[in-house]
Amino acid sequence: MALVFLAIQSGCVASRQEMSSVENRTLEIQDDLDRLQKQIDQRLRAIEGLDGRYDYNNSLLLNRHRLDRVINSIVKIETQTVFESYRVSERVVKVASGIGVVVGPYVLTLNHVVTQDTVEVLTPLGEVSVPAEKLNENAYIVSPGKKIPLKQIFRDEELDIALFEIPGNNDLDLPSLPCPVGNSDELYVGNFLYVVGNPFNSGINMREGIVSSLLGIEGVDQLSANRSDLFVISNGVLPGDSGGPVLVLRDGVPELVGLVQGTLGITRVGWAIKINPILKTLSKHVKIREFCTIENAGPSPAQ
Repeated sequence: MALVFLAIQSGCVASRQEMSSVENRTLEIQDDLDRLQKQIDQRLRAIEGLDGRYDYNNSLLLNRHRLDRVINSIVKIETQTVFESYRVSERVVKVASGIGVVVGPYVLTLNHVVTQDTVEVLTPLGEVSVPAEKLNENAYIVSPGKKIPLKQIFRDEELDIALFEIPGNNDLDLPSLPCPVGNSDELYVGNFLYVVGNPFNSGINMREGIVSSLLGIEGVDQLSANRSDLFVISNGVLPGDSGGPVLVLRDGVPELVGLVQGTLGITRVGWAIKINPILKTLSKHVKIREFCTIENAGPSPAQ
């Protein structure tokens, strides 16, 4: 004798077998709806140009990913180096400036931005470099009226990167880079990009450009020993940008794909270190990817 139960829907009585059939059909309908939704999403992405790849223009840039927030995560760095030389009667303190990008509790920059190796003295023939012993070298975040010492975590001279920790007791409100870390292996020639830097020490700003080569410039001293770790940027880089982030858009969302390393004078043609070699080198010390998300974006600067 078939078991029956009351389905409290419209006062109907249905068998267990009938209800099981209804449940199975409901699941089939839900699967059909899911497949249909995926097809709709794929067609919309095709119509809107969303393909999961890096963009060739900024037409898909969304307002909620405000690029001006990126500028808040860039800090000015001052490096003080104390030298001693038998050719100079007293110790020499040399000061240099540069920039870095805040990633969580750290500042990521380039090694050459925070390194000084020579002392220059003025002679009747002009300024010349003289042999000197480096006694100490310290890096600081500088902002109006403030100077915060940084703790060195890691340096790599060959790849030309440096990582510092920001002291927890500082009174600076430093937002982390409000962009996810990208994948520099997925770059293509022609991808649209933004460079953030401090050209000629004139202030932090952002400029646009394109990826013009997936290798470093041949025949140019680029500090990094491996051209495959670099990519070339056209129409975006100026002196003073070293250590600044390079961002590309993936379906309108900016991602970090490298750090500016150098430029060919004032031609605005320069190059950057790809983010993948940087991540690989830093992996034993810190996972910076977890600190770089859209959610880290703070309020936009006052207009």
